[in-house]
Amino acid sequence: MKVKNADDIKDAEAFTGLFLQFSDGIEKWLRRLVLVLLIGLCLFQGLLRIPALRYYLASADRYEGVPILRDASQESN
Repeated sequence: MKVKNADDIKDAEAFTGLFLQFSDGIEKWLRRLVLVLLIGLCLFQGLLRIPALRYYLASADRYEGVPILRDASQESN
């Protein structure tokens, strides 16, 4: 086992301080991103409640209850 000297301890403390400073900044941006995404989710879910807008926002809604027509020639393969 290697014995740490004073320079190694100083370097480790400096690295720890820089890492904490970096991670605090990243954490703030991640929190903002999650908040923006959550607000966007709520906004779009609210917009989907309006039938006129739902037609443009959700393509699957157009096909709801419409049967899919298939060619008879493709079914034999």
